[in-house]
Amino acid sequence: MSDAVSRRVASNTAVQIVGKVAVLLMAAASIAVLTRYLGPGDYGRFTLALMYVQLFAVLADAGLFMTVVRDISKRPERTEELVGNTLVLRGVLWFAVITLAGLVSLALPYSQDVRVAILLAGGPLLFGLLNTSLVAVFQARLRMSRAVISEVVGRAAGLALTIAVAALDLGFFAVMGAAAGGALVSLVVTWLLVRGLVPIRPLAEPAVWGRLLRASIPLGLALAINELYFRADTLIISLSRSYEDVGLYTLAFRMLEFTLPLGTVFLTTVFPVMSRDVAEGKRRAAATIQGAWDVMVAFAIPLAAGGALLAPEIVAVIGGADFDGSVTPLRILLAAGALGLVNGIFGLALIARERQVAALWLNVTALVFNVGLNLALVPAYGIVAAAIVTVASEILILAGSYPLMRRYLGFFPSPGTLGAALVAAAAMAAVLFPLRDAPLAVTLPLGAVVYGAVLYAVSPRTRAAVAGLRA
Repeated sequence: MSDAVSRRVASNTAVQIVGKVAVLLMAAASIAVLTRYLGPGDYGRFTLALMYVQLFAVLADAGLFMTVVRDISKRPERTEELVGNTLVLRGVLWFAVITLAGLVSLALPYSQDVRVAILLAGGPLLFGLLNTSLVAVFQARLRMSRAVISEVVGRAAGLALTIAVAALDLGFFAVMGAAAGGALVSLVVTWLLVRGLVPIRPLAEPAVWGRLLRASIPLGLALAINELYFRADTLIISLSRSYEDVGLYTLAFRMLEFTLPLGTVFLTTVFPVMSRDVAEGKRRAAATIQGAWDVMVAFAIPLAAGGALLAPEIVAVIGGADFDGSVTPLRILLAAGALGLVNGIFGLALIARERQVAALWLNVTALVFNVGLNLALVPAYGIVAAAIVTVASEILILAGSYPLMRRYLGFFPSPGTLGAALVAAAAMAAVLFPLRDAPLAVTLPLGAVVYGAVLYAVSPRTRAAVAGLRA
């Protein structure tokens, strides 16, 4: 990446991180309200409904988001045509998949309130799909600060509605309504902000739909398999264990999902740049991928190390005493999340190279591995086994990414910042271990400062990156 583009990517990433921190704080507050209001059993039913619908959400997306971002990054003049058609096409796909989700739920051993909650979860799904259709404009133009605004406002509205539901004791189904309300507010704000960049109106052009679907379906299948891979453990837990176990595991998984956006905001920002650089030649692509690797490694290592130390306090603050059983799964899942962030680089690189089918086969292999082990181990060994299988699956993806990167891009990143990140994480752990029972308001910023200072001191790449940002 050129220095100017690097600074723009860094600026967009920084803005998104600030916004994500605000979003994560509000999301954590929302979960703290819900876990105490619903308890492990009803919280398990609530999160099961959302997770179940998310499995079908990737069918409604059909890979359209990444395809549209890639195409309008290369051909900005097609933005109005592609985004307008995507809005209507996603609405049609949403209706089909939410109907399918409801019918499939009838064949599963779920209670009636879970089946109703699944249908209600279709509301936030629709609003989210339409919202991301518009966010594609921000991402392609490196204007993600506008997406941050809509996300923060929507999350604030959702939190306010959740607090109102709990305070007024409106019950289980009203919680689903609060989620839909927050998603709707976010959509409205995004629509208002995108109008300043490009005139967007819904379009229904079958020829464009056909081209979009032909380009997106291989990617959509890969994303669907990837989503099933991430959700299969919860689904298997819901079929073989109690709703309480579902609640304990999904709390741990939600904590993992809260940490990942702080890394994935960088990946989403760099993807348009990666797409352009991959198209322009091997040397530029290699430099961009290596830079993304260095950033992800620097973020992933402290995620796993800090999570291992601070998981008990995180669960106590977010879930309360009834969720102590989430601690061990959380520790394991944060390690899986660290691997997943690094693996995300290779997935995006293959998409940028238009090798979605290769990514699809790797995801299929990981899915078969993941589901097979979960089916064998979860009924007997429970949620800890599910978390361990997730780590093993990420290791498999990492191993499989190496030959694909070498074959299709002729490049695999060097260790880069890995050694320095391990040294910095060890220093962070040494400082935090005696303080592991202290409030998170103390340990989290302290750990970040220690890690960042040591990484800067021992990593020439980090110092060069900081100097580049100052230039």
